[in-house]
Amino acid sequence: MLAVLGLVATGFVLLFPSWFRVAPAGATRMALDRHSPGGLDTRANAAAQIVRRAEALIRAAKAESVVSADASGDLSGLIGGEWTPLVTTLGTLESKRTATDPLWAAVLTRRLSAEGIGRGDLIAAGFSGSFPGLNLAVMAAARELGVELVTVSSVTASTWGANQPGFTWPEIECRVVRAGLLPRASAAITAGGDDDRGWGLEPDARDLAARIRDQAATCLGAAPLRPSGFRDAVGRRLALYRRAAGGRPIALYINVGGTAASLGRSPTVLRLRSGFVPAVSFDRSEDRGVMARFAEQHVRVLTLLNVRDLALRWGIPLGGEAR
Repeated sequence: MLAVLGLVATGFVLLFPSWFRVAPAGATRMALDRHSPGGLDTRANAAAQIVRRAEALIRAAKAESVVSADASGDLSGLIGGEWTPLVTTLGTLESKRTATDPLWAAVLTRRLSAEGIGRGDLIAAGFSGSFPGLNLAVMAAARELGVELVTVSSVTASTWGANQPGFTWPEIECRVVRAGLLPRASAAITAGGDDDRGWGLEPDARDLAARIRDQAATCLGAAPLRPSGFRDAVGRRLALYRRAAGGRPIALYINVGGTAASLGRSPTVLRLRSGFVPAVSFDRSEDRGVMARFAEQHVRVLTLLNVRDLALRWGIPLGGEAR
């Protein structure tokens, strides 16, 4: 995660007290699952199958394009290059391969249900391009649980992520949505990188990220976000979720990857273990991001960043070895 300029106003979140509400527990929904043998398993398996079909779609599209696969043995179509103009940070190939396993979709379906998330709930999320497989897994789990998902997605990615023009995360989402595999999740697209504006990239690459942002936003019917700095990037994301909620409670915030506006710039967030984060304040610094602001308003948070640790804890093979 690159350093970004600007400060987050400490009291910003106080502007939106009414929409940061915790959703009620899903006891009724879970009871229905218990009285419907195989119901949750059926949905979990269906979510994994959606990801398999999406990967086949992207793999075929790459095979027909001029985009080269820099990682040998990629069975998903979701592994990008080690270095491209759209790379912002370092990542490991093992983690990127692990994140492409469709099993994540099944596991997330079960774990979200266990947390009381179900039909009619609203989930907010921040998707980077670093783990497109996890983005697809979250989308598939949300669909199978009947959850409304509202995301802000970034163009740029880390090494081996969705970092190839034509196959950045928003472009992948556009392909999947057009194919009818999943409903649109992204309500807004950012260039990514520092300040959600691609700062830290070379000027030509920054222009490329901006063009992809605008084209993908048009494809998805999403808003292109062009913030003026870190504080504005956090504020625009929060305002978008507020509008999408329309007064409804937000059941969960999901962070995928290492986007600065979502994670924040404070080192405090680096001490959090990936997975479900208690819905209590963990950072009061001016550099806190969207994730911390939801938590301090008692909205539950799920962060998917340390893929290796999560895979070991959740029983998912490392490196996609079971594929």
